[in-house]
Amino acid sequence: MSQQYSSFIQEIWSNFSGLADTKITDLTDHNVLWRLSEYIDAGYVNFKEGRKELYRLSILLENYAVKYNAPLLATFETSERYKYVKDHYTEILQKIPKSWIIGNFNNPLLAPQPPESAEVISCDGTNISDMWIVVTRGPEGPFGLVAENIGNDEYLGFFSYSPTVISKVIQRINEKLKIQIEI
Repeated sequence: MSQQYSSFIQEIWSNFSGLADTKITDLTDHNVLWRLSEYIDAGYVNFKEGRKELYRLSILLENYAVKYNAPLLATFETSERYKYVKDHYTEILQKIPKSWIIGNFNNPLLAPQPPESAEVISCDGTNISDMWIVVTRGPEGPFGLVAENIGNDEYLGFFSYSPTVISKVIQRINEKLKIQIEI
């Protein structure tokens, strides 16, 4: 028997009037791939996309964290999704000061074993388990990608450069998982 949880993304949107109603942007519009600076300049972007686009945005955020020696928060829906990027993440985690890897790791013994500067947390049994989140810190504060798996390899979510919005995401994760992430 599986439990049903409320939407994490809806929880976040409910705290900010109008964000959920912001027009959905096609991240692949005109066959032009957005650079991270374009996301930052836009400030806030809603989207409904597949994994390919989110994977690309995730890499942009991870590269930013490495370049600026910033902390990183990343969530994975399953241990298999983490295994897919494990080598890439092992390299990243050795280059940044602090990270949090959150995943739907059912068996703690199967969770990734990253460097000591990384915390690995299971979100099994919460509505975070359907989330694709990659957050780092910029000059203004935390920013990043927040998306929810809505089925058929599609994700509904947003990119936000607003520390207020992303801090709410981190606050909700901290409350649900009883942890303390500080980005």
